[in-house]
Amino acid sequence: MDQARVAKICLGSFPGFGSRSLRKIWAAFSRPEEAWSASAQALKRVGIQESTVERFTAWRKTCVPSRFIEQLEKESIRVLFRDDAEYPQSLQLSTDPPEILFVRGTLKDIPAIAVVGTRRITMYGKSCVDGIVPDLARAGFAIVSGMALGIDGAVHRATLDARGTTVAILGTGVDDAALYPREHVALAQEIIKSGGAVVSEFPPGTQSFKVHFPIRNRLIAAWALATLVIEADLDSGSLITAKLALEENHEVLAIPGPIWADQSRGANSLLKSGAKICTQAADVLEAIAFDQPELIAQARASLPMDPTEQNIIDALAEPKHIDDLTTEIGLDPGSMSGKMALLEIKGLVKPIGGQMWIKTRQKE
Repeated sequence: MDQARVAKICLGSFPGFGSRSLRKIWAAFSRPEEAWSASAQALKRVGIQESTVERFTAWRKTCVPSRFIEQLEKESIRVLFRDDAEYPQSLQLSTDPPEILFVRGTLKDIPAIAVVGTRRITMYGKSCVDGIVPDLARAGFAIVSGMALGIDGAVHRATLDARGTTVAILGTGVDDAALYPREHVALAQEIIKSGGAVVSEFPPGTQSFKVHFPIRNRLIAAWALATLVIEADLDSGSLITAKLALEENHEVLAIPGPIWADQSRGANSLLKSGAKICTQAADVLEAIAFDQPELIAQARASLPMDPTEQNIIDALAEPKHIDDLTTEIGLDPGSMSGKMALLEIKGLVKPIGGQMWIKTRQKE
């Protein structure tokens, strides 16, 4: 590894330098080596706070770059900067992209959906995760969450069980010693082995601090085309993620919950504020279809069909009126309308006027 990149990694690994400080440093110094060895006065002139400069110069004396690089290599931790080819495009386009990422595992160039929620998961919330997340994973999306206890952990597990790709974005370091929560160390290792990734903008060794998680949540929101909230109280960090997703002009959806349940107050509040309702994976696809038509067309077709939907497809060997189709399939009008709407979202049927329907193609 060349000395310039070593110096850049060391600068980005100082716990006191956030993305704003690093941007100032990159702009002020022509070479990372100059910034790494810069005097305290030179760093202050860049706009770095005096207290931060004092901490950095003391930390720099204890940092042995070769040993730090060895630690990264030993734990298979890769470092990505914004000018690296593997740096996620979605973060590159965000309003506040991290200047450095620490990554364990594989970052795949596929679109992502964020799914987040309460740490106090209920059976209802677990059922929602198991009913929706696997379909999104099988539709070809990376499923992004924060690896917290509760909904986040269930989301990663459901994705792994569906043999999908999942990315855990942490508010701590990604190294074995710092991974948090400790109950999910084995889950993190499974995510990595499965072809997913564990990611953080905090350097190895960074422990869990409450202030880190809103910072982490902005990455979850920016990474994904849409954010789905499953169970969240009014003070949940998931609502921060939802707000940040809206600021990125990304879609926000929520699953409605029982009106008497604390864990559903936040999600229900989002719905009252204009978030889109989600009761199935197709709702997520519909929400983002306008901006990603070709992508969503492929994802829609990957959603599984139940036997009734297959019967409808089989019955549409020729164009049929909705009333005739309802009678033939044996559903009530309301249920038939719901099935036709879902099949239309999947791109398998379409109306041709006069309440007549045709199938667009056979699902493979």
